[in-house]
Amino acid sequence: MKALNAVLAGLVALPLIGAGTSQAARTRHPVFTQGAKAWALATTAFLSYYNRDHVDMLTPNARNETNVAETLGLLRDWWGIDSRAELFHSLDFLESGGHRADFQKMGRSLVAMNDAQYRAALSSQKSHPERVRVMKLTRDHFRVSRANSLIAWDYGRYVMLCRWGYMVGFLTEDEAWARIMPAARTIQSSFHSWAEFGDDYLVGREFWSTDQMDRNGTIYRDIEKWLLTAPRSPWKQLPWRTVLGS
Repeated sequence: MKALNAVLAGLVALPLIGAGTSQAARTRHPVFTQGAKAWALATTAFLSYYNRDHVDMLTPNARNETNVAETLGLLRDWWGIDSRAELFHSLDFLESGGHRADFQKMGRSLVAMNDAQYRAALSSQKSHPERVRVMKLTRDHFRVSRANSLIAWDYGRYVMLCRWGYMVGFLTEDEAWARIMPAARTIQSSFHSWAEFGDDYLVGREFWSTDQMDRNGTIYRDIEKWLLTAPRSPWKQLPWRTVLGS
């Protein structure tokens, strides 16, 4: 509960997009108050707000020695990334299939089953309740999203990796945006709303790790609720159909 309250308090305290930023910060880290780049950054809102970072500039935080060291540690601990080449490897993984490849393969198999076959498949895994949970999650979500399943999860993290990569110097600013904007267009063309994006992202996170969702999924769901309803939220300020260019 303390962790949840801290995150929610941080959301309330965050500035409006483009507001409350010093002139020095604006000079060093451009703040995008509207338009395509702001929309693209908003696809990282789950991770950004969970980590109490910014979504209104390319770097999640001011680029200083402490923040760069923390980001390097995050990339190493969660992604096994220690270099520009390893960053590209992870980005290529997400772009070429990511977790959505396994999810969609499982989804196609599960929805092809009749009810008796599906019940039998669940029963065969009854000694592994986490597998049963993932099977149910996958079948239900794949029925709705089909080939778009987990695009929010894979490409939302892709954009975040580009932001972190720029933060630590593995990408130049131009290189980061050259990857971020196509990813944002893929996301936008795959869903009809921020709500659909948020739902797909959280399904992906649970597919990735039921343990992590049990540990802090309530916080992520509360972040989603805030993003969808709060006037200060970038999702409320940036319409889903914002023009992203070609």
